[in-house]
Amino acid sequence: MKKPVKIVLIVLCVIFLLIFVYSGYKLISTLHEYKVAEDTYNKISSDYVSTKKGQDKDNNGGDGNQITESSPVDVDFDALLNQCQDVVGWLYLENTVINYPVVQAEDNFYYLHRFIDGTYNASGSLFLDCTCYGDFSGKNTVLYGHNMNDGSMLASIRNYNDQEYYNEHPVMYLNTPTQNYKIEIFSAYTTDAESDTYKMFFESEDDFAHNLDDWRVQSLVSTNVDVSVDDHVITLSTCTYDFYNARFVVQGKLTPVN
Repeated sequence: MKKPVKIVLIVLCVIFLLIFVYSGYKLISTLHEYKVAEDTYNKISSDYVSTKKGQDKDNNGGDGNQITESSPVDVDFDALLNQCQDVVGWLYLENTVINYPVVQAEDNFYYLHRFIDGTYNASGSLFLDCTCYGDFSGKNTVLYGHNMNDGSMLASIRNYNDQEYYNEHPVMYLNTPTQNYKIEIFSAYTTDAESDTYKMFFESEDDFAHNLDDWRVQSLVSTNVDVSVDDHVITLSTCTYDFYNARFVVQGKLTPVN
């Protein structure tokens, strides 16, 4: 074999080896971050959240699902707020990974890749749009969370493109320091990040009613939830990759519960 060819082969082998080593490092690093995030959120949940026992239920949840008239969990907000003043709520979806604190900062970047204690992690936190009312009193409160490859954070809301999944999970729960809510899901669909789905303030009742109609007609699942201009909506948003700047959103009506 001629010397120049041998040199080229050696160089290529070195390059491929470096690529292999770097890819392995990135994989291990990513898996480690996932593990840290899982352990961190498990500890937060264990420290500040407890599951209620023996609560009354009614049968308004669709096929086999039962909706409680109180949140299934209690959250120690006094202790949680001592750890992070930015906490505004806790989002819970029974029998899923969604069991997370919700925060709000002065911008929409701080918690994008930070836990509630400020520690860096790619999973970040669930956070409200910085322009929303932190007490969920707005007509449309927008909540963001990552679509993580391990299924954590808000990745699983993409399952709401399936009617059977909706039938099994028609209601989420939102606890706040002052009021608990059930989130009666009325729409789920893919949209653009710049669409009117993210409109939070409305010029009139007619304006809000028009948006409600638009949101409902886009839904990929059928629901029988009645939503009117008197209601308050929460929009859960995560990235998806159907097209450039695509987002998958789940929208629900906030109804106060115990």
